[in-house]
Amino acid sequence: MLAASLATGCSGQISGSPTQQSSPAISSTPTGPRQTDDNGVSLPFNNHFAQRWNSSNDGTSHEPCTTDPNSLSRIGIDPGSVKDAATVDGQSLRGCTWSYSPPRSEYLAISQTVVDSDGLSWYKQQNHVGSTWLPDRNIEGRDVGVASDNSGSCTTYVQSGGSGVITLADYALSPSLPVSEICGYAIDMVTATIDKIPK
Repeated sequence: MLAASLATGCSGQISGSPTQQSSPAISSTPTGPRQTDDNGVSLPFNNHFAQRWNSSNDGTSHEPCTTDPNSLSRIGIDPGSVKDAATVDGQSLRGCTWSYSPPRSEYLAISQTVVDSDGLSWYKQQNHVGSTWLPDRNIEGRDVGVASDNSGSCTTYVQSGGSGVITLADYALSPSLPVSEICGYAIDMVTATIDKIPK
């Protein structure tokens, strides 16, 4: 299931062959694991994983974890709640998770991750089981896929170079919120960050 694999920090590799790479995967420096994105911006945590950047997520220079905190605050996300999405070294997904500021913070979380992918159509084919793909959105001239798993999660997907940027909104309380509301959180996040996501 698409949402479950993101929420649990799946370390499996998505099958397929990415079409392009925008930057080399620089995993570490002489002083230890890499601590900055491709633009030299420091990660908001101490990275312990030498292979956080790897051949499964190096198709774009986009680093979700260095998103402008003001952009997050404007849509109700607590920038100080940021956590690395990686739970093991060499994980295929690269990115971060955040909580929402009160009053939405208790059961609502959001993540944005990067994984190499051949495009939206290919990604839909790979993730059709357990996901309901809704009509695509056009955000700032970019095609954005939207999928619900009908159990409290909604995902958006936008292509960036040889990678997909995946935003996941997750509501952990049952009964869940309406699909349109959960998807609205994911759409808000990708809308707030898409101008910084390279094509």
